[in-house]
Amino acid sequence: MRTKARGMTLLEVILGLAVLALGVLAAAVLQVRALQATDSARRDSQATHLAQGLLERARAAGGLQSGELLQWQRQVREVLGDQAQGRVSRAGARLVVQIDWPDARAPAPPGIRLQGRP
Repeated sequence: MRTKARGMTLLEVILGLAVLALGVLAAAVLQVRALQATDSARRDSQATHLAQGLLERARAAGGLQSGELLQWQRQVREVLGDQAQGRVSRAGARLVVQIDWPDARAPAPPGIRLQGRP
C-alpha cells in the first residue's frame, strides 16, 4: 500500500515564489509612482507659493519694487531648478505671474499662471 505524498513539489514552490515576486514588483512600481506624484505636487505647491508671494508683495507695495523681480526670479531658480523660468507681465490693470519648469516625466512642461491686482 502506498502512502499519500505530503508537502509541496518543487514546481509548486517555484510558482509560489514567482507570484510573490510579481506582487513585490508591483508594490515597488506603485511606490515609485507615488514618489513621483508627490514630487510633482511639491513642485506645484512651491511654484504657487512663490507666485502668490510676489503678487502679495506687489499688492502691499502698490507695484513691484526695484530689483524685486530679479530677486524673485533667482528664488524661482533656486527652488524649482536652474531651468525654471519666472515671468511677470501686465494684462490691463492685472499683474500676471507665470512660472514654468522642466519635468522629463511630463508630456508638456508643467507651469502655473496666477493673476492679481497690484
